[in-house]
Amino acid sequence: MGRISKESYNWAAGSYVDLFIISAVTQVLFVIGLYWTFMGDTSWSNEFPPHSAPISTNLKIPILALGTLPILGWLMALALGIGFDRYPLDYKTAPFDPSLISTIAALNIAGQVLIIAGILTSHIEALKNLSQMGAALLGMQLILVGPLVWKLTKARPEKNKVGMWSVGSLLSLPIIGVITILTWSLVDHNLFYVLFWTVLLDGFWLMLTFALILSHFQDRLGWELIDSKFSNQAFAVFVILIITHIMLQILYQTEVITDNLVKASISAPILWVFFVSRPDRIWKNVLSGKKCSAQILSAHTWLLVTAAMGIYEALYIQEMLSGGMFYTRFMLLFGIVVQAVWGFSVYLHDDHKYIDIEDRKNRFVSVIMMMLLMACIIYLALNTGGHIDLFNSKTVTLIAVIALFIASFEFLLWLVRDAIFNHNEWHRIPMHYSNMDNNGRLNDAYFPNESE
Repeated sequence: MGRISKESYNWAAGSYVDLFIISAVTQVLFVIGLYWTFMGDTSWSNEFPPHSAPISTNLKIPILALGTLPILGWLMALALGIGFDRYPLDYKTAPFDPSLISTIAALNIAGQVLIIAGILTSHIEALKNLSQMGAALLGMQLILVGPLVWKLTKARPEKNKVGMWSVGSLLSLPIIGVITILTWSLVDHNLFYVLFWTVLLDGFWLMLTFALILSHFQDRLGWELIDSKFSNQAFAVFVILIITHIMLQILYQTEVITDNLVKASISAPILWVFFVSRPDRIWKNVLSGKKCSAQILSAHTWLLVTAAMGIYEALYIQEMLSGGMFYTRFMLLFGIVVQAVWGFSVYLHDDHKYIDIEDRKNRFVSVIMMMLLMACIIYLALNTGGHIDLFNSKTVTLIAVIALFIASFEFLLWLVRDAIFNHNEWHRIPMHYSNMDNNGRLNDAYFPNESE
C-alpha cells in the first residue's frame, strides 16, 4: 500500500490503514482506562454519579482526560485516515506528504499513551501533568494540518453532495487543536473546560458525524435526501444553533443566566441534523430492502433519543460538572459519533476491497453492544434523576464498560483480519468512483493509469 509517485494524485489512497490500526489498538486501551476510572481503586472513582451529586471539581480532570482520548485520539485517527484517503481523490489534489502522515500518527499514539498512563497512576496530579503533555501532542497533530487544510478547501470537487459540512469540518481542525491545548493548559478555568465540550464534541464532532452520515446515504448509496443548495442552508442554521449553544453555556457558567434549562440547548443542533437529513426517506429505503451500514443507521437513529436525553438532563439532573450534560454527551459520543465513524471506516475499506454492497457483512455484534451501552447510560441518567432504581448502579456501569470493550475489540479483530492479513483483493482506488475501468483504474487526467 505504498506511495506510487509524488506527481500522482492517488498515492495517499490506502494511507488510512496505519491510522486505523493505531485507532483500533488505542481504543481498546481506552476502554481499560474507562474501567479503571469508573470501577478501579482511584481517588475519584467513588465520586461519580450516583454516589454524589454534584460531583467535586476534581473530577473535571479525569472526565476531561476520558473525553480527550476519543475526541482527539482514536476517533480522530479514524477521521484523519478517512480524510487522507478520500480528499485527494474528491478534490483532485495531493496536499498530503507521507512524512506529515507519519508525524501525525506518532503524535496521536504518543498523546494517547501519556493520558492513559496518567489514568492508570490513580493520582490526580500525575493524571493532570501527563494529560497536559498528551493533549499538547494531540492538539499539535491538528495544527500541523492547518495550512494544507486551507489549501485543500480552495479546490472544490465537481460534485459535492455534502457541501459545507465537509468544508466546515476541515477548517475546524486547527481551531480545535488550539482549543485543546488551551483547555489543558488552563484546566482549572471553567471557561475553557466548557469550550472544550461545546466546541469539540457538540459542535465539531456533531458536524463531522452528520457529514459522514450524509456522505454515506446520499453520496455513497445514492439515496436522494437533500439537494446541495438546501444542504448549505442547513449548515448555516446548524452554525447559528451551535454558536447560540456555546454562548448560552458560557453565560450559564458565568452565572449571567441562572436558568438550568439553558443546558437543553444542546438538543437543538442534534434535532436539527436529525430532521434535516430526512429520516422518513432513509427508513423508506431501509424498509424497501436497500442495504446500508447498520452502524451508521444506528448512529442516525440515536440522534433523536440523545436530544431527548438533553432535555431530560436539563429538567431533572442538577449540575454535576462545569459544562454539564454528563449523560447526554456520553450518548452523543458513543451512540452517535463512534458508531458513525466506525461504520464509515468499515465501508471505506470494503470499497477498497471491491465488495459488492449486497455481499457486505453488517457488524451486528458492535451495533447490539452499543445499544446495550446506550441503554445502560439511559438507566444511569434516570437513576440519577430519581425516576428508576431497579439495579445496582455499579453493576450497570460495569455492563456498559464491558459492552464498549466487546464492541471495540470486535472492531480490532475486524481490522486485523481484513486490513492486515487479508488484503489480497485490496485496490488503491475505492470502487465507488464512477469513472473507473474494469481494471480498477481511473479514466481521468488527474489520475494516471499506474500499476499498484
